[in-house]
Amino acid sequence: MIKAFILYYLSIKPTHGYEIQKFIQANHMDSWTKIQSGSIYYAINKLEKEGLIELLKKENIGAKERKIYKMTSKGQLELQQCLKEELNKEIYDIGSDKFIIYPILNGIEKKEIVAQVQRHIKLLKAKKERTREWQKIKVKEQTLKVEAVCFEMMLSSLDYQIKWHETLLEEIDSCMLLSKQISDFIKEVDFSTVEDMDKVMKCSNQQLDIEGFKQEILDTSNPQKAAEKLEELIKMLKK
Repeated sequence: MIKAFILYYLSIKPTHGYEIQKFIQANHMDSWTKIQSGSIYYAINKLEKEGLIELLKKENIGAKERKIYKMTSKGQLELQQCLKEELNKEIYDIGSDKFIIYPILNGIEKKEIVAQVQRHIKLLKAKKERTREWQKIKVKEQTLKVEAVCFEMMLSSLDYQIKWHETLLEEIDSCMLLSKQISDFIKEVDFSTVEDMDKVMKCSNQQLDIEGFKQEILDTSNPQKAAEKLEELIKMLKK
């Protein structure tokens, strides 16, 4: 997912690895997914070698030099392919990278998302049926309880995966709207300049209702209010 995330970020605007790293840290993505901020620079070097991104310019910040990268046309195609592949991956645990895909879905067309998710649901349901049949064969009265529980865990996991993907389809319009707002947010805010995002969010004089903000975004009947909330948050972070 780190590859898809970097390509997505650079599809919004040219930037440097430090900003992407700061965005990940500010959103605590490295604590609840397998995306690690420390792997950003390694991934960027690999993407550059593959011709998916290219160096736009170099900037000197004090004694440090920052490399600004931009997306290539090859990278744009690769991003779409990466997102399709991520949509077809299974969710394995609480640190699954797939948990962050719904906010970046506007990297591909809605009809493509729906097709990929429907296909994956079909595969998951088929896998569930195979697992259930194997359970009938393997789990008998004399079977160890630990083995029986393994099958219960697998079936439960598949049930939740199916439910997650079906819910994604139900809320696809809201997810894509949220994705668009997040893109606008990234475009307007240089996260490398935000020293302490938690402190900003908790500032008593400027505190925003973040959950309310999300609900405003998801309220498709009032896009103007969502835009106003987004602008308010951007202004706060730029101070």
